[in-house]
Amino acid sequence: MTSPLPEGPRRSAGRQIFVVWAVALAAIVVFSQLGPILDRIGVPTTILTVISFFAWLTVIAISLYWITVAIRWTMRKLFWRVGRRLFLSYVLIGALPFFLVTVLLLAVGYMIAGVMSHAALRGERQATLGQMESWALEYGLTGRKPSYALPTLEIYDTREGNADNLPEWLRTTSFSGMVRRKGAPLLVTSRQFAAKDDSEKRTIIFVQPIDENWAEQLEEKGGMIITFDEGGEGKQKAQINIGGGKTEEYDVDTDVAFQRIVQRGVSLDRVIWADFNELTDWETGEVNRRQQLVTFISTPVRNLFQFYFGASSGRYMLVLQNVIIALVVMLMMIYCFAALFAAVLIFSISRAVNRIEKGTKAVERGDFSYRIRMKPSNQLGEMAQSFDRMTESIAGLLSTVAEKERLQSEIEIAATIQRNLLPREGPQFGGVSFSAHFEPTASIGGDYYDVFNIDKSRLAVAIGDVSGHGLSTGLVMAMVKAAMTTLVEEGAEETSLFHRLNELVFRSTERRAFMTLGFTIFDLERRTIRHTNAGHLYPYLLREGVRAPISIESPSLPLGVRHEINTRTAEVDLQEGDAIVYLSDGIVEAQNDLGDPFGFDHLENLLAEHQDRSPSSIRDMILDAVALHSGNRPADDDRTVMVLRFDQLRLGPRRDEPVEETAAAT
Repeated sequence: MTSPLPEGPRRSAGRQIFVVWAVALAAIVVFSQLGPILDRIGVPTTILTVISFFAWLTVIAISLYWITVAIRWTMRKLFWRVGRRLFLSYVLIGALPFFLVTVLLLAVGYMIAGVMSHAALRGERQATLGQMESWALEYGLTGRKPSYALPTLEIYDTREGNADNLPEWLRTTSFSGMVRRKGAPLLVTSRQFAAKDDSEKRTIIFVQPIDENWAEQLEEKGGMIITFDEGGEGKQKAQINIGGGKTEEYDVDTDVAFQRIVQRGVSLDRVIWADFNELTDWETGEVNRRQQLVTFISTPVRNLFQFYFGASSGRYMLVLQNVIIALVVMLMMIYCFAALFAAVLIFSISRAVNRIEKGTKAVERGDFSYRIRMKPSNQLGEMAQSFDRMTESIAGLLSTVAEKERLQSEIEIAATIQRNLLPREGPQFGGVSFSAHFEPTASIGGDYYDVFNIDKSRLAVAIGDVSGHGLSTGLVMAMVKAAMTTLVEEGAEETSLFHRLNELVFRSTERRAFMTLGFTIFDLERRTIRHTNAGHLYPYLLREGVRAPISIESPSLPLGVRHEINTRTAEVDLQEGDAIVYLSDGIVEAQNDLGDPFGFDHLENLLAEHQDRSPSSIRDMILDAVALHSGNRPADDDRTVMVLRFDQLRLGPRRDEPVEETAAAT
């Protein structure tokens, strides 16, 4: 029984995982196209939805697994050397906090500058409204229009009659603020003048559209660039928190304003921000909180300081800049000193590790005279001295080679004894032919097979596989053979036999050791086959007239896994010309140079296509196919083949038919 193999099975498992991933992805694509078609013709798609859901889970899980494996492989390759690992640790612990703090400070500074630019824009709008109010007062008193107003400024006077088409609320109230007229934002001031007689009050309305003219004036004044949307097109829904865990949905006009601000106002010395404003409706005079005007602002940082601190802000900026530069230089000097100290530590550690690595490679070459000779000034120095003492001990251990050679010769004697334990004679019944092959990977193998002539009408065969290799497996195999021979001679039935053998293996081996066992009783009088299995490969029944081999399945755990074992016995009919093939897992797990196993499919196809059903022919056919598949790759596990054939069954002893048996040793 072999331990898990690292390369071949992993590659095979990787291909299987890729196939599962590809099938799941194909199912998602197919079902996404097939679902709408079925919906149109009225066919329920619930099953497709469920399958698609699990397919998505499969694709996501496998993709995450592959990403994890790729990251792990990259990290191993990139940081194999100790020096690189130390450097990475230094970067993460020493340099990364500086970067994060810098990013945090830049983000905070940018937000502060954004809030300042937002306040500057609102201040400019408020200044324009205040100026319009002054113009309205002057116009009402003198009747003169402002000479330096924008050409798009609109003036309405109820006394002159050009305000009749304005909304009633605007003609009868004083107002100053932002208004939306047919989707376009406006700055509006409405000022009422008391009449000297009993006539109606006079109202003067100034309307300044927030258009490109107003934006150009703002840019010329302070370098501020703004973009906004006109006409109310391109409205989108925005969720805005109003407090108490509640949100309301608003219509905001974004259109291409952001694209225009990016095209015109993006640079390293500018701050881009956004301003949201609720506008008063032109027709009703009510504030529509669900309609927001979005204005994007791009403001030079130097102009922000001038806006808040006046014309002398340049001097403060220069002082602040010099202080920041001085702090940066001082911190960089401190950091460079720390980096230099860390580099010295990394170099010393890497040098010590490299010297230890050279020592281990020298020992690997067989040079036990190599000494590192480092001073024990630190932990690595003590490790180097321990290495020197170890090489001295290894040199002394070379004297034990002769003793090991003696032990090896004894192991070879034990291997010869193990091969002699295998049956030299086949079933003693007329019409029953038998052939077997045993090939251990080590001197002493863990595979086992046996033949029992129970009485004049019944015979039994057993095949097993002890986990692992070496002397311990051979001892377990010999112990089980002796116990099984005794139990069969005592006439123990299958359940009792397996229970007693399981108890023997469970008590006599380590918890990680176990044994698979298959036991078959052939009743030639009743023409039946009773097969009991404990974790071993199922035997194949080859029957004339049936092309595919028949697997006699009786699942159960191996011996020694648990204190108790539950076995199952499968019973099938025995017919003339039947052949039974028993194998150990070293046959189906035999790998080629690429790590691909021989496999059950290959074996079953061979058995189905092979016409000559004689035991020796079947045995040689299986061994030749395995040898061709494996090529020059040595066997990873013991290989055992046992074949029986039943022709012209006759009860009673048989003396004239020879036994064909082969055994190979490594």
